[in-house]
Amino acid sequence: MWQTIVYSIGFFLLFYYGWDVDLNLVPSIRETWVWNSEGRFGTSSPKLGEDPLKTMNGYKVGGRYYSFRTGKFLEADPKYLIDFPLLTNGYLLYEKIGDEVNFFSDVGELFWKKPINSYPRSGYFASPVLYLSGDNNTVFLMDESGNRVGKSELNGRFLTDYQFDSKNKGVVVLFSGGEIYRLDEKGNSLFESDLSKDKKDSFFKSVALSPNGKLTGIHYSLLDKDFVLVLDEVGKTIEEFSLPKFYPHKLYFVIGNDGSILFNLPDSLSFYQEGELIWEKTKSKQGGVYQSVFVTDSIYVALLESEIQFYNTKGSLIRTKRIAPSELPLRFFPGKTDSVFYMQSKSDLMQFQIF
Repeated sequence: MWQTIVYSIGFFLLFYYGWDVDLNLVPSIRETWVWNSEGRFGTSSPKLGEDPLKTMNGYKVGGRYYSFRTGKFLEADPKYLIDFPLLTNGYLLYEKIGDEVNFFSDVGELFWKKPINSYPRSGYFASPVLYLSGDNNTVFLMDESGNRVGKSELNGRFLTDYQFDSKNKGVVVLFSGGEIYRLDEKGNSLFESDLSKDKKDSFFKSVALSPNGKLTGIHYSLLDKDFVLVLDEVGKTIEEFSLPKFYPHKLYFVIGNDGSILFNLPDSLSFYQEGELIWEKTKSKQGGVYQSVFVTDSIYVALLESEIQFYNTKGSLIRTKRIAPSELPLRFFPGKTDSVFYMQSKSDLMQFQIF
């Protein structure tokens, strides 16, 4: 009798803890909405999760901007370029060669016009909006009203990369000379540093933020060798390692909340943990510089040739999805809730939910 009781308790504990681990390691990813960009029609909004028609601002296709609020494409003078935040309202019209920026509401009402001769980049939530100078040595920080905020101005030796926080907690900006700025949503400095002081003659090329905003990954080159540097939320170095190859350009990569890094390189897909290469998948043919890759709190997503691959936080493949070559290139971006993200192809927008 006592033996039976002991066995029962042991089985219960094994089942309980084993079941809990499996749930955490194997998220389920489902397509819950799709929209044809040119035709302006799609499936019904999902009953669970966020409504994409109310969450997203709009999209661009063929150089034209479509607003979900108005339900139509914007008719604008060809001399203007369009910038808009993906997850909040309104849009900016500006001249590529000019000194004027115009901000319109989501229904097309002109809110303000200002003599600004820099190029706006609104990110996900327009907080802050980056205005890039023509020589790429200065970035001005403004709000949606076109007023300077926070540090107001960032200076460095040629801007190479920036990434907006996916949860509306600011942005990180990187210059090739090693000047790096991590800013909050109001443009105030969380940390800033000149990385070249300890890494002379280095060229800083690429930057990534973890989904929780606490880790910053930096890719840089020294002579003919590539390196990765990981900083914590106050800008302190917590990890550094070299890459096996040299790439003379920006790399597309993401960093998870635990510091794991997924690189989508022109010739391979590579996953690193604690600075060590865990696995690498070689591509059958060399791709271009831009390679689609994305991360949330619970999954990694990458395009490997004509297949979208989904991985858990440990780097284990959990799902694949074929994509027609005619739909490339792809880009992924977050939703407003942690369990939702979006994919944009040449023809479609798609919502994914993580369960």
